[in-house]
Amino acid sequence: MTIDTVQLGHNHERRVVFVGPFGVGKTTALRAISDIAVVDTDVFTAERHKANPEKARTTVGFDYGEIKLDEKQRIALFGLPGQYRFDAMWQTFLPSAVAVVLWVYGDAPQAERDLGIWLEVLRRYIAPEVLSVAVTRMTEPVEEEQLEGFYNVLAQFNPLAPLICADPRRPEDVRSAVAMALSAISVPDLEISA
Repeated sequence: MTIDTVQLGHNHERRVVFVGPFGVGKTTALRAISDIAVVDTDVFTAERHKANPEKARTTVGFDYGEIKLDEKQRIALFGLPGQYRFDAMWQTFLPSAVAVVLWVYGDAPQAERDLGIWLEVLRRYIAPEVLSVAVTRMTEPVEEEQLEGFYNVLAQFNPLAPLICADPRRPEDVRSAVAMALSAISVPDLEISA
């Protein structure tokens, strides 16, 4: 008789973590590209956020999905809660991430300030070179001037950190954000197909 080991995830070199504020689209992004059914810890929320008042559920632990590159290579995707009260998840998952995608609201009244707050939080858990930023909810077409404030704030954390405008509902945008994050840290032979 053999005993099978059940393991969430796998031993791998490519662990990408999605972080960002409540309701920004981390779980949505994960669901948009995962090749497996996403494991989530979403619960109904009593908290409503002005940026996303119709949001009825929130992540309280973590979300998990995978992108399969081939039969042996996979990228593990983790989505973490956006509320500070769940920072134990940040402490658990962020230090071991090979890449971190910070999803931020592009249409928030103080979006650049919010980015700065998140960068200060992340400074405690990650090296600057593993960070990339995905800005959501920008009116298209996005002009470079619209991103200038984000670049200025990001430059204080890591002037080389990549930034992209992305819609977490669009698989091609999320794949681009993940590919950008991994290419920023020089992961070789990465091809994330649609």
